[in-house]
Amino acid sequence: MRQAVCQSAIAQRGKLVSRSVRNWTVQAVVAALALGVVLTAPLARSGGNDAAGAVTISGARSLSDRVAVTFDADKAKERTTDVHVLAFNDLHGTLEAAGNNLYGQFAGGAAYLAKVVKDRQALYGQQEATVFAGDNIGASPLANGLFFEEPITVASNLMKVDFASVGNHEFDKGSQELLRIQNGGCKPPPDGCTAAPYALPKGGTTNVFPGADFQYLSANVVVDATGKTLFPSYGIKTFRTDHGNRKLKVGFIGEVLKDTPTIVTPTGVAGLTFQDEADAANATVKKLQSKGVDTSILVIHQGGFQTSGAALNGCAGNLAGSAIADIASRLDPSIKVIVSAHTHAEYRCTITTGGVTRLITSASSFGRVLSDITLTIDDRSGELAAASAENVLVTNALNTPGPGVVRIPDTSKEDPQVQAVVNQYVTASAPLSNRVIGRIQGDLTRTGSPQGESALGDVIADSQLAATAPANLGGAVVALMNPGGIRADMRTTDISSGGEAPGEVTYGEAFTVQPFGNSLVTKTMNGDMLRRLLQQQFPGCGGATTTRVLQVSASFRYESDAAAATCEAKVGRMFINGTEVAPGDSFRITMNNFLATGGDGFTVFNEGTDPLGGAQDIDALVAAFAAAEPVGVAVPPLNRIVPPAP
Repeated sequence: MRQAVCQSAIAQRGKLVSRSVRNWTVQAVVAALALGVVLTAPLARSGGNDAAGAVTISGARSLSDRVAVTFDADKAKERTTDVHVLAFNDLHGTLEAAGNNLYGQFAGGAAYLAKVVKDRQALYGQQEATVFAGDNIGASPLANGLFFEEPITVASNLMKVDFASVGNHEFDKGSQELLRIQNGGCKPPPDGCTAAPYALPKGGTTNVFPGADFQYLSANVVVDATGKTLFPSYGIKTFRTDHGNRKLKVGFIGEVLKDTPTIVTPTGVAGLTFQDEADAANATVKKLQSKGVDTSILVIHQGGFQTSGAALNGCAGNLAGSAIADIASRLDPSIKVIVSAHTHAEYRCTITTGGVTRLITSASSFGRVLSDITLTIDDRSGELAAASAENVLVTNALNTPGPGVVRIPDTSKEDPQVQAVVNQYVTASAPLSNRVIGRIQGDLTRTGSPQGESALGDVIADSQLAATAPANLGGAVVALMNPGGIRADMRTTDISSGGEAPGEVTYGEAFTVQPFGNSLVTKTMNGDMLRRLLQQQFPGCGGATTTRVLQVSASFRYESDAAAATCEAKVGRMFINGTEVAPGDSFRITMNNFLATGGDGFTVFNEGTDPLGGAQDIDALVAAFAAAEPVGVAVPPLNRIVPPAP
């Protein structure tokens, strides 16, 4: 595998492209690969007249608009070299294409992403680097999660990824497990290397998990008082100029959102400090400059959204007020290109602040989009003269999505090497994945009521209460579930590779909904704790920074008013089994182990006493489906979280 210390250049790889014809050939082929004809959009230039501190965000107005940033017009006219950065994010162990779709087309899956990546790597030859911006692992479907995130790491090796920022889900199982993913080796028995044999990029296999050939980067994740980072803060890749055969160094700074500890199991980030993203990036770029690197890009697991009229290459809504816009506004002026992630959104924007314009991209999730970024670098100075980007939709089917439509794979768009890996682990997991566990009477979705309650959230909370209600298993009377732990909907029309009938639910589908393997915990709490806990659902209350509405079991009902002026007024009367809850009332409440230690910022859970561990959340859900036979699980009415009584 690649050396853990990446300050030296990585050995160049890929098919050589003749420099004498590369410029016009690459442009012509990329135009053919892109969606539609590339039109000219106004260039955003640095050094504008924007007021101090003002932020101007712009981007494409249609799928075919071109977004480019010229940083130095004079240098752009001189001898330059184009370096291409291929970027994806939030793959989440998505080996199979399944039914994932985007913009009216089936899209995504590891083998299809790999085909697009490898085609462009061959096109660009040695003038290319491939990166991903976090969450490659974690919250994975069963075919990957069952084998401890090893399969998707092997697939990424086969895609010849160079560098990766850590994402919050890289910490789901703790930093030591993440270090194993990087460095390789088997888990302790009985789990050790159950995914063997592992495919190797140069051919052949090994029976010991080889780890990541790419290097994880974590500029803002500190492990001790000396400022040492968990992984290197940056990596450098060296390229040759098109003229004069000189060296060009490009730096890659990798980061994760600073709020990772609030959305990861506390034990997963124990002993780590997550620093401000802009501060850490600015300190890191100075180190790169001291090593002769004059072009650096930020690969960061944080992002924003297009707020309306989203387009593959659009910037609708302008990312205004997003976390990534704030970070960009505070970056060192030398950082002019940002690969972002985390929100599962796709966009291609420019952000101008303080007279500096930056190009920013994001590539959706699950391998549905690849960002192809061109860095035009001055041959003499090594500085960035211009940058442009194109988001490419990774299509995978001969047909289009629709109600009851089963995807027909387009095998010509699969990378055979990665598809073999996909087939290996899908086959290995199939006996468990395709087992039908029950039925649903209608669609169970994560779509919330005006108060934030969802049908699928209700069903999951009910399953957890049923698993912990017996006195010897916890004696619970209420169960609460975090919405972020519910990763997919359940629909009657969903049909997996097992070929189950409409309305039937397989274990693999249930695992996709709840992929974390959390265990249930029951604690004793009182009415005052419960009220303060529910207040932490709202920004500004109990340290909360965003709205997260806990899903509740049928035994619990309460009044909620998110628009109330005070935290106290946001939660009204509470009832357990029809009886109003008083502050001093004591009862047993079930949550998962993520919440039990204060996950998602619900620190009041830490006040609970007499904890008792229970079954895994997925096992509770499977048991609930079995108990609902033969009629199946009904769609519950959304009447547990209600507005205040008039």
